[in-house]
Amino acid sequence: MTESATALVFADPSGVVRIWNSAAESLFGHRATEAIGQTLDLIVPPDYRARHWAGFQAAMAAADGNIDHSSFNIPALHRDGTVIRVAVRLLVVHDSRNRVVGAMAVFSPDDDSAPPLTRL
Repeated sequence: MTESATALVFADPSGVVRIWNSAAESLFGHRATEAIGQTLDLIVPPDYRARHWAGFQAAMAAADGNIDHSSFNIPALHRDGTVIRVAVRLLVVHDSRNRVVGAMAVFSPDDDSAPPLTRL
């Protein structure tokens, strides 16, 4: 993926999408106008939501950016119901006073040749 094709999703501390770029539109199938204002459940498969929210809330509460050092291969929900595999780097974002203002996810397809995992 080129830099301009990198899917960026920013969510506030409550998990509401505030930034959704055109590459996120392509990767997940939702237009920015549909995604902004929705929770991250939009792209988190139902079977993974409890674990996702526990981790997200812990990251927002810890405020230390501990998840900033790794990238992960995770399942994600496409608009058409397909669960796709994506690589993601998660970053806790802080303001100038070091307060947590949300989380940025930088996504890329795990493997363009890999078939979808499942269809819901």
